[in-house]
Amino acid sequence: MQPDYTRRQQAHARLRWLKAAEASGNVSATCRLHGVSRKTFYKWQGRYDGTIESLVDQSRKPRSHPRQLTEKEHKLIDRVARKHKREGLYRLHNLLCTFHSFTRSVGGLYKALRRLGFYDRRKPRRRRKYKRYERPHPGANVQIDVKYLPKIRGKQEYQFTAIDEHSRIRYVDIYEDLTPQNAVRFLRDALDYYHRLGIRVLQVQTDHGTEFTFAMFPHVTVEHIFERELRKEGIARKLTPIGKPHLQGKVERSHRIDDDEFHSFRFFRNSADRKRAFKAYITHYNHQRPHGSLKWRSPVQHLTAWQDNQSVTYA
Repeated sequence: MQPDYTRRQQAHARLRWLKAAEASGNVSATCRLHGVSRKTFYKWQGRYDGTIESLVDQSRKPRSHPRQLTEKEHKLIDRVARKHKREGLYRLHNLLCTFHSFTRSVGGLYKALRRLGFYDRRKPRRRRKYKRYERPHPGANVQIDVKYLPKIRGKQEYQFTAIDEHSRIRYVDIYEDLTPQNAVRFLRDALDYYHRLGIRVLQVQTDHGTEFTFAMFPHVTVEHIFERELRKEGIARKLTPIGKPHLQGKVERSHRIDDDEFHSFRFFRNSADRKRAFKAYITHYNHQRPHGSLKWRSPVQHLTAWQDNQSVTYA
């Protein structure tokens, strides 16, 4: 089940459907605008009782089961298991079936023993640990990637994102086409933005997308225009290995934050409205939003602290 924060965001989105339909008086047009079916709209309209809680997704877990163990069976299992502590699961099941007319499965017995506290909860699988790469100064490495945005009226758009690994300051822009020309245009704008903040970009890191490189096409001998632009600017080029998305972890994580805090619960009538709202969101992200990895400072605050420290060190 989704986290409560996400479910409440979805509930507020559903409330916007209902209010928009009430204001316009046209359910079909409202459904087309928000990308939902009429069936879904009427389902939530029927559930709405004037409170936001009525529009929140509820758990689908059944409250009872026709074959669940009875209280009498639980007491029997507890008594026999305590008497035969040294017996394994299958031997205990055999004792219950042979001498106590127990008719449940081994799996049912195991779950009952877990509920009674005879087995510890299974330890979660240990995640593979990846080495985290921290850069010593701003501009040492800038990750660039592309995110596919939710469609507006069937039109696909693309979010180009650049993030400085040290300060986490991002430059983001939205384009209608995923082309090398737009990648070069985005690179120039990003470099200009970082330059105004006093960040000199020394290296750019991307994946193997065709908007960034022809490395996946060895038969192509022409230099990619994105790589040519980097060479002209004197910026080092780094390609992440195929199948290693964690090496682009900072930009990928920022895309997930965009989904959680912007794209998943905001709806727009046209691309211009989304671009305008997204620009304000990125300004808030860079200047005000605290980051746990930056000791709960915003990216700009982290950059300012580093610059102040440098000025004191070399004064």
